Amino acid sequence: MEEEKIQTMIELGIDPSTVTEDDDSQYAGKVLMATVKGDVHDIGKNIVAVVLGCNNYKVYDIGVMVTCEKILEKAKEYDVDVIGLSGLITPSLDEMVDVAKEMSKQGFKTPLLIGGATTSKMHTAVKIAPNYFTLDHPAIHVLDASRSVTVVSSLLGLNKEEYVTDIMEEYDEMREDYYAGLEDRYFLTFDQAKEQKF
Repeated sequence: MEEEKIQTMIELGIDPSTVTEDDDSQYAGKVLMATVKGDVHDIGKNIVAVVLGCNNYKVYDIGVMVTCEKILEKAKEYDVDVIGLSGLITPSLDEMVDVAKEMSKQGFKTPLLIGGATTSKMHTAVKIAPNYFTLDHPAIHVLDASRSVTVVSSLLGLNKEEYVTDIMEEYDEMREDYYAGLEDRYFLTFDQAKEQKF
């Protein structure tokens, strides 16, 4: 084992001689990270993996251009506590929705984190959360790497229900506002628009 890991175990009161390389029981939790199919951008995901790793989380980074099938297969194989999806380009948003739908269809109970440059809290609330969000397994937008530890520790901590309930209420309100905004839109026909030209 690496010297740093041994030192960390000693500081946590764990006897390093009782831990094998495959033993993940000394970690605060296990997180699977993947950049979704069709996207090769992974700088943000790599930063999140480092930040989580430095905070005693076991991170399984399965790479870029990862299909939904592989993400879910590896999540089961590694028995992870949280799944994190990353993407930079706009088509990644649809792929994340597809992953959420498939997780729901397969009966997953694992919290889902959404992150990347094109992602947003609104997109997560409107497009992803309706497909995969309960108190047991929320879908949560993570704004940047610095917030990942707070989100993961809240999901795996004693106050998970309160934390998730607050986010659920926020996302419900955002969804209502979004759909109310669609109802208030007034569109002109092409002929009406031509009549009102400058």
